[in-house]
Parts: sequence; C-alpha cells; structure tokens
Amino acid sequence: MNTSVMRTRRLSKDNTYFALKQKIIDSELRPDQVVHEENLAALLGVSRTPLREAIQRLENEEFLVRQPNGRLKVASVTMKEVEEIFLIRSMLEGYIAKNAAINATDKDIHNLTKMIEKMKQSFQLGDNQDFVSYGFEFHDYLSEMSELKTFVSILNHLRDHSLRYCRFVSMHGDWNTQADEEHNLILQMIVDRNGDGAEKAMQDHILSSLSSALERLKGIQVNGED
Repeated sequence: MNTSVMRTRRLSKDNTYFALKQKIIDSELRPDQVVHEENLAALLGVSRTPLREAIQRLENEEFLVRQPNGRLKVASVTMKEVEEIFLIRSMLEGYIAKNAAINATDKDIHNLTKMIEKMKQSFQLGDNQDFVSYGFEFHDYLSEMSELKTFVSILNHLRDHSLRYCRFVSMHGDWNTQADEEHNLILQMIVDRNGDGAEKAMQDHILSSLSSALERLKGIQVNGED
C-alpha cells in the first residue's frame, strides 16, 4: 500500500473520531442517548470501518458507553464527574496560571487582552457557546505560556470532558457576570506578574464555575430536562 493511501485512511479515521467527539461535546448527541452504528455512519457520511475505530477510541475516553445489552449510548452527565473534573482543574490550572504570570511577555499580555475582549463581547451579546469557546482559548493560551508539559498533558485528558460540561450547562441558561469579572482578575494578576495572585484567582474562578455548574445541573435534573 502506498504512502498516500495510508495517509488518507489515517486522516479518515482521525476525522471520523474528531467529528463524532465534537457532536458529543456540543450535545448534538445528547447525554444517555442510545446510538446505532448505521445511524452514526449516515450522520457522519463515513463507512463502518473508520466509525468503529472512532467508537472504540471514544469508549476508551468514556464519551461513549457500551451497555450490558451491547447497545451503545452517549455517556451520562453526572454531578460526581463534573465535581471531580473541576476540582482537578483548579489544582492544575492554578499552578499553570502562576507560571504563566511569571513567564508572561508583552505580546502574551496583548493576546490575552484580545481574548478577554472577545469573551466580554460574547457575554454582552448573550452568545453562551462563543463565551465558552473564548474562555477555553484563554485557558489554553495560559497552558502554552506556562511551559509545564506534564501539567498540560494531564490537563488535556480532562479538557474535552470539561468543555462538554460547560457547553451542556450553557444550553440551559446564561453565565453570570461573575465569570466575566473572574477572567479580568486573572488577566490583571498576569499583567502584574503576580504568580501567587494568578494562582489564587484561577483556583477561585474554576471553583466558582464548579458551583455554577452544579447548581445548573441540579436545576436541569429537577425540571426533568434531557
């Protein structure tokens, strides 16, 4: 088999995996929704082979769950999981923010300020999903600035699960002004090159987000929403 054919197949497998994962993250495939291979293949416009490999990867990452009867479903959204994910994030990202503040260049400050402006604009317009996207862009940029490869590697295992929860929660109401103010404080600590201040501001922000997410999830469960 020539190299170009192998590369095409590899791209096909990866594209199928990323496309299916994105539909779960964006709640196009809802939590606890039963899914069938033939329907997923039609939805994504792919053959069964790359789809099965994508499903296997997403089962390993616990985005998809194989039930005892053999049927496949989208992983549940649970209070316990969101609490664990956000608590771990608060520890990892706090130290990441501390190192980002220490390493920050003027160019970094400029780029972070632009991201904050995008967040503020999306917040004011009520574009919840854009607000989440820009927020994660801000957090990802801090990870790059920190140069903490092991911390970032561990954090990346949680990133997409965390993004899924944030997107799901955003579908059921607006974020409050506190989230916007918390990002501003993190940026200010970085502008001041205040490592300890940035660490605390980030930890407080993520724990505040956890509190909001848990409150929203409770409301969703009480109202019997999907």
